[in-house]
Amino acid sequence: MNSKQIHRFVVSYLESKDCHFIEKSPGGVTVKLSPDADRALSNRPYYWSFVDRTGTPPETMTYRWSFENPAMSDRMNASPVSYVMTESGRIIQEDVYFGSRRLHQLFGVVQQSGRCVTLFEEPPRGRLDPLASQAYTAWLGVNFKVGYECDMKREELYQWGISLATGIIDERFMDKLRERRLTPRLPANVHLLKNGLSLRKGMAQLEAALERRLRAADFSWAVEAEARRQDELERIRQYYVPMLEHMNHPDQSEQKEAVTARFNQREAEIDWQYRPRVSVSVLNCGIFHLPGID
Repeated sequence: MNSKQIHRFVVSYLESKDCHFIEKSPGGVTVKLSPDADRALSNRPYYWSFVDRTGTPPETMTYRWSFENPAMSDRMNASPVSYVMTESGRIIQEDVYFGSRRLHQLFGVVQQSGRCVTLFEEPPRGRLDPLASQAYTAWLGVNFKVGYECDMKREELYQWGISLATGIIDERFMDKLRERRLTPRLPANVHLLKNGLSLRKGMAQLEAALERRLRAADFSWAVEAEARRQDELERIRQYYVPMLEHMNHPDQSEQKEAVTARFNQREAEIDWQYRPRVSVSVLNCGIFHLPGID
């Protein structure tokens, strides 16, 4: 990422959290964090636990972030954080560049907070009857990552959605969303229809459909991986078993225990490396309210 891309990313995050910009320029921003952003970025859990217990109005922190990429020598010699005292209070200054601690933290916060979203499609502008109310139904959209793992690895992404009104599953749901304008706020002149499925049932149906898809997949790769696993196990057995069989003297007991431990460790390593397995994880998900009943 270059400095312009980092600038856009950081400003977009701060705007989404309703932070107050004191100063904004192409080279950096001075911003007073909103309570939500301060909780995520300031690393002050004790302060925020005090605010939650006492109901005290929070005093959020102010940062001045520079997006000019400093030279490597400057990064090594300069302190990553400095402070400036102003009439309005203390301002924390930091360089935010690709690889910096602060940008890494922002990536993590955005990834975590974006794992589950609720969005609404914006109605088309210039609708003929502004007094009419349009019906929206909810979809549960999930990005599944499926990993086929052995001594090699392959990953597939399943971007599926299920209508919580009808139970219809759309296997190209995320492609459909890319064509739509979405907003986190409920648009005007829109009403939401009642769901026929709960989130739990909708997720269960998606998981069951994905399991059926995976069971019908070609698993010849797993058969080949298991054969390689057995070959590797047989190879180390040919090395270790004769060695252990010849360690029968009482004086070799400690040596035999050490060799047995290495043998068991190598078996475990080969088993972990070659044993075929399929892993499924959820990257992110969301509830998407779209017009019509599907």
